[in-house]
Amino acid sequence: MVPKARKIRCRRGVTLVETLIAVTILLIALIGTSTFRYAAAFNGRRANAHMGAARVALSLCESWRGLKGDADLDPIELGSPDMTVSASSWSGHQTPGGFTLLGNYAVVLDADDPDSPNYYATMSWNDVQPGLRALNVNVSWAQRGSEGNGTENVDKAFRLTVYTQTY
Repeated sequence: MVPKARKIRCRRGVTLVETLIAVTILLIALIGTSTFRYAAAFNGRRANAHMGAARVALSLCESWRGLKGDADLDPIELGSPDMTVSASSWSGHQTPGGFTLLGNYAVVLDADDPDSPNYYATMSWNDVQPGLRALNVNVSWAQRGSEGNGTENVDKAFRLTVYTQTY
């Protein structure tokens, strides 16, 4: 007698376990991608703030240097349409040893951009030798939080020193 051949039934489809594994893999990829995008945007904002501080320091230093380090300079006059300079009572920076304080100033680069931080500049000078003057600009800004863009949140600084002849 010939035994009956068993019919092998192949069920087509996906099991619940396979579906859960696929969904888990997709969620891990989605979370990783969104975390990367968040970090990239956050670091981009930080870099823009740092470049803005460097721009403020360079603009103030070079303008002052162009005037031969004039000790009677009023940086408020150095403002331009894209950079507003005003006097500030903030005194967060100490002047370096031997330097004479010119003043403390608040600088706004882009008044139309709500994410643009307020910068605080301290300008000082020192006669290194007769005819040679060091011009120092410290620029600070708040990086920790966007709310309360005032002096209490200042936590980053950029310093630039240039030299000029005073003849």
